[in-house]
Amino acid sequence: MSKMRNGMTGILNLKNKNDWETPPDLFREGCNFFHIDPVLDVCATAQTSKCKWHYETGGLEKEFNYDFFCNPPYSEAKKWIRKCYLEHVKNNVSGLMLLFAKTDTAAWHEYIFGKGEILFIRGRVHFWDKGQASINPAPYGSAFVCYHKKI
Repeated sequence: MSKMRNGMTGILNLKNKNDWETPPDLFREGCNFFHIDPVLDVCATAQTSKCKWHYETGGLEKEFNYDFFCNPPYSEAKKWIRKCYLEHVKNNVSGLMLLFAKTDTAAWHEYIFGKGEILFIRGRVHFWDKGQASINPAPYGSAFVCYHKKI
């Protein structure tokens, strides 16, 4: 692990911060790739939302009645992946998620493989904090996962 001049470690600190923002250009890239235009950000604040509407709190207990985007707090990734998949099926909505590409996890095997489309992101994402790109990249590779509604 590299050290920076101020003594901080050279990676995103996932233990102390759980609300990293999606870089706007990366969000657009995912939307364009999957031809999706989500209108509901299910896990965001007014400042970080990438969509017309957002759930700032309680997203795990709410309905996803519209095409949605989710960049979950990664400490609760399995809960969010499960919720996104179940809401997609229940409400026949399209959903786009930005996740760490931890493909060995139960969540990926239960709710992604064979159910969603995957775009692995080359390199490590520089997530944002308060509208600014992080100096250091994420500690893991990332991927977009998309569920398309049935027409």
